[in-house]
Amino acid sequence: MQFTFKHTNFNVLDLQRSMDFYKEALGLTEVSRIENPDFTIVYLGDGVSDFQLELTWLKDRGKTNSTRPLLSRI
Repeated sequence: MQFTFKHTNFNVLDLQRSMDFYKEALGLTEVSRIENPDFTIVYLGDGVSDFQLELTWLKDRGKTNSTRPLLSRI
């Protein structure tokens, strides 16, 4: 049986700063985006492989009253 990674996720506090970092460091650009009042998800890709990096910005994260866990997944 052969396994491949489709995407991995990182929750981020500053979406634009994170997107800029991955573009400069790895050449990843935005492939798609999901907008929601509570969160934004951006998928980044290299244009060569099918692998995507998922950046999730939980909009209330970082506020003192936030109770959301900061989790990432593969």
